[in-house]
Amino acid sequence: MELAALTDEVEVISRVYERRYGVERTDDWLVLKLHEEVGELTQAYLARSGRSRDRGEGEGAVDAAFRAELADVLAQLLLVARRFDVDLEAEIERKWFRWRHLVEPQDEAGVRARPAP
Repeated sequence: MELAALTDEVEVISRVYERRYGVERTDDWLVLKLHEEVGELTQAYLARSGRSRDRGEGEGAVDAAFRAELADVLAQLLLVARRFDVDLEAEIERKWFRWRHLVEPQDEAGVRARPAP
């Protein structure tokens, strides 16, 4: 799925959340919710790395929580970008991919997915 399509899908689900829970998705709410999700990701990371209180969850549950929080952060980031009309693909191109000319073979080793035969 392309980033624009993913963003549209996340927007629809966020509107369901707003309707279901009576949350007004203001600019402030979107940014503060992103902050909350980053905090939850941090907690999940600390649990995954063994640096938080053991809550008796198995390793599988801890890993699942970490993955879920990564998804929450990405989804909320997409919502913030949409609200403020930021083209993330263009911004990544401008900010990150301007360094492409410096890429050497060792930088790509083990990174790029190989097409199926």
